[in-house]
Formats: sequence, C-alpha cells, structure tokens
Amino acid sequence: MIVKTAFYTGLCSVLFSANVFGADVQGARVVRGDWKTVDAAAFGLSPKAGADVNAAALQKALDGGRRVVKVSEPGTYDIDRICLIDSDTELVFGPGTRLRKAKPICVALANRAAYCGGVDSNIVVRGLSFVVNGCEREADPNGPAPGLQGHVSFFHVNDLEIRDFSCTDFLASQYCLQVVDFRGFTIDGFDIRGEKDGIHLNAGRDFVIRNGKLRTGDDGIAINAGEWPDFTPRMGSICDGLVENVHDLPGGRCNFARVITGGWVQWHRGIRLQRNDLCNVGNNVYGVTPMPLGTNEYVSTTPPTHTHGVWKSPEGINFLFLQSDGVSRVNISNVTFRNVRMDCDRSIFCGWETYEWARLIHPELPRDRYPAIDVRLERVAKSAKGPIVFGNADANVAFADCAAVDGRLLEMGWSSSRTLAPRRRVVVDGVEQVFTNGTACVKGALVAPRE
Repeated sequence: MIVKTAFYTGLCSVLFSANVFGADVQGARVVRGDWKTVDAAAFGLSPKAGADVNAAALQKALDGGRRVVKVSEPGTYDIDRICLIDSDTELVFGPGTRLRKAKPICVALANRAAYCGGVDSNIVVRGLSFVVNGCEREADPNGPAPGLQGHVSFFHVNDLEIRDFSCTDFLASQYCLQVVDFRGFTIDGFDIRGEKDGIHLNAGRDFVIRNGKLRTGDDGIAINAGEWPDFTPRMGSICDGLVENVHDLPGGRCNFARVITGGWVQWHRGIRLQRNDLCNVGNNVYGVTPMPLGTNEYVSTTPPTHTHGVWKSPEGINFLFLQSDGVSRVNISNVTFRNVRMDCDRSIFCGWETYEWARLIHPELPRDRYPAIDVRLERVAKSAKGPIVFGNADANVAFADCAAVDGRLLEMGWSSSRTLAPRRRVVVDGVEQVFTNGTACVKGALVAPRE
C-alpha cells in the first residue's frame, strides 16, 4: 500500500522536535561532592600556546580523575600527542573551543585504561569540537592497543557519555569515534561528517546513539561484533542498543549502519586461512593480518602462541594476537533503530563478511554455531532509493511503521561462498513474512522522495 506523505512529514517533525539537528542537549549527570573543578588554563592550556605545551597542560589537568576539567577560553587548541582521561572525570569544552591535531598521530583523546590496562568508568566528554586537520595515522599493530583506530577512542570502559560532539573533517584512514569493550555508552547530540566510519562500536553492551546527523564516506554507524582484526583490539558480542533520532544526510557512501557478526574455529594443523580470518589456539584469539588483499588461502602448519603484537609463522602467515577469553562466536542482539531519517541512498547492512577484505565466517564453522543478528526498526523513513535493510546473514528483523521511497524495506540474499542458506525471520507491523531458499525481499509502505 501507499502511505500518504503525512507519514513521512510526521516522522520528520518528530526528528526535528527531538533536536537532531544541532540543538543543545543537556545531560543529567550528578557530580559527586568530593570532585574538584579545574580550568585547564591554570595548567597552561591556551589557544596561543604550542601543541606540545597544550598537550602537556591538558594531560596535567586531567591526571588523577575525580574532577571536572573545563576548557573555557574560546579558540583552537592544538595538541601533538594523545591525552588520556582517568575514571571519574568530566571534560567540558566551552562554546567556541576546538581541539585540533597538529601532527599525524593516531588517537588524540582516549581513556587511560585503553593503553595502561584495567577498566575505566564514569567518564563524560561534553561539547568537544574536534578537528583532524589532515593529520591521520593508523594504529601500530605492535603497539599497546593494536586496532584502536578512532581519532577519539575508548577501550575497556564503563559508563561513558559523550554529549554535543562534532567532527567534520576526518579522512579515509581512521574512524572518527571508536568505543570498544564497553558497558554503558551514550552519545547524545552529534554532527559527524568525513570519509571513514563515523561512530564505530566493537564488543560491548548497553549503548545509546541519539540526536545526531551523519555524512560519511564509509559506515555512518558500525555495530561490529565481528571485525577486521587490524581495526579493533577486541572481538565480542554487542547487545542492548538504541539508535534514535538520527538523520543520515545526502551525499554519504557505503552503509548508513553496518551490523556484522562472526564465527571461527580452533586452529589445527593444515587449517586453511585467508586474509583477516580469525582462529583460536586454546583460549587465545588471533587474526590473520597483515596479509595481501585477496581470497588466497594459506595452509597453516605452525600455531601461533604469542600474546602480543604480530608474529610471522615459518609458512609466512602473519598472526595478530587479539585476546585470551576463548570467544569464537559473536552475535548482535536487541538493537533498535528508532526515529531515523535516511536521505542518502545507502542502507543498514546486516551481514557476514565473506570477500577479499575479510572472511568472518570460517568455512569449517558448523552450521549450528553460526552467529545471528537481532534488530528492530521503528519509524524509520528512507527518502532515497534502495532498501532500508540489506545483507546476507542469519537475522531476525522486525519493522514497525517504516517506509521507503520505493517501498523496499528489506532485501537479503546469501553469499555464493556459503554452502548453506541463511536462516531468517522478518516481521512487518506484526505480520511475519514467508519466503524460501534463504532469500528475502520485503515490500512495504512508500514515502515521498527527497526534494
């Protein structure tokens, strides 16, 4: 059936009233009475200072936690190295302030546990306007946090809040924002535009991505339980998430959201491994990287046993150590997209990586151990061509009050590299859809095209 334009207009009015487009977002954080408040200017931070002075001053202001750190004077603050945030810290950037990279470093702002071990908690970053300034550098695979690739990154963190965030000039080598191994993450109020992934999540639970706009050259939002091993320091399931009041602006590429899982097996003598495959040796998890791009399979006869960085086997296979928790299957569950406006001809990809860049479902994985995706879409409207959801994975997908300009809610096939068809359950407005051979093409309501 055709839904009148009123549906689309109504949904857009909901999005606008929800302050998606740059309105001030106020948090509800309660700061403990024994925290102190400091202005980073007292430690030497100044728009007039050099990048080395500013980085040292901001770090000194942050050290120790249990404080609110303010950056108050309007202006651009250059830094030339990473600054680390401790637990129990609120970092507040005032109106007219910008934090800018001054040299090609990888991560510019992170929590301390990401590089020093342990777990951080209770961190708030508010009002950050971040400028990449053409300065990008990929993470060192032999460094303390291999695969941590965001300009702003958090790893091993609980109860993280980012509010009123903007970054509009990142290039194609690094993610804008990456959060890994988290328990409780909220980003509320954002404007993210650039050439790589905007918001990139790996391994965690309880997240909210709310009130923002995106235009990216790669994935706008990546919810990646499985991942290319050189682009995350940890694999792990992701559950209990909400993406709400988000506007996907015209002009982006790749996916509005990328939702991917993974599954792999224990290493054994003679196992055939491809670039970015994963395998376990006991409880250790390894990725086959860096290796040449392509689908060439390498026969492995020597197991990796190292516990940091990259090791090259006698057969010439590079193994990157990731973690030692024994994980071998990672799922996506209970993730909802609500009040989303998609004005770009890209989709939500729910899939398995099975091509020359990565193969996140190993061919030896038994069928009963395939990972699955469980997502729900509520009041999602797409004014550009193409399905709202597409992919190739085992998935449960539910739609409620969703519509697309050409009526295509979902198109899911299955990769020719898989011998078994995916298992799927698709529900549209409470009615389960019936299809065969693992292929789903679901039509739904129409909306007016973007003007």
